[in-house]
Amino acid sequence: MISVLNVFRCITMKKLLAFFTLCLAFTSAFTSAYAHPQDGMSPEDLMRYYVKVFNDENIPALEDVYAFPHVKINNGKLTTVENKNTPVIDYVGLKKTPWKYSKINQVKVLAGGANSALEELDFSRIDKDDKEFFRSTVFYVLTKDKGYWQILSLNSIGYVAGASSNK
Repeated sequence: MISVLNVFRCITMKKLLAFFTLCLAFTSAFTSAYAHPQDGMSPEDLMRYYVKVFNDENIPALEDVYAFPHVKINNGKLTTVENKNTPVIDYVGLKKTPWKYSKINQVKVLAGGANSALEELDFSRIDKDDKEFFRSTVFYVLTKDKGYWQILSLNSIGYVAGASSNK
């Protein structure tokens, strides 16, 4: 009788362990399937990701990098972008330049907290011959309002090709 009871307990424990393992696997799969691309990024990581999706011309990813509404100041001109109906990047204007891709020269957090940061991004625009034809520094205010970093505002001192607020 004792051996039958032990076998029953062993089978029950194995089923219980299998059930918990299966639950853990489904939870992991569900979480990774719905993880946000910016989850776990630092403010510096967000800028690297931003330049990558910028170069890829990935509009949905770029729209997600920006908070809505957000503010852009380019060459002294203030633009408030209320929603995704306004393009975040003017690729038509950018492609009138020799631009092939952009690269980061330096990204630096000037001030930061748990939910906001001020960053300086020194970047270059590169042509088809891999030559720098433009270099600029832009200041970004980031927010972590939704649990991940997004651009709340940017300020460039001069004209930046591709900035939708240059128009």
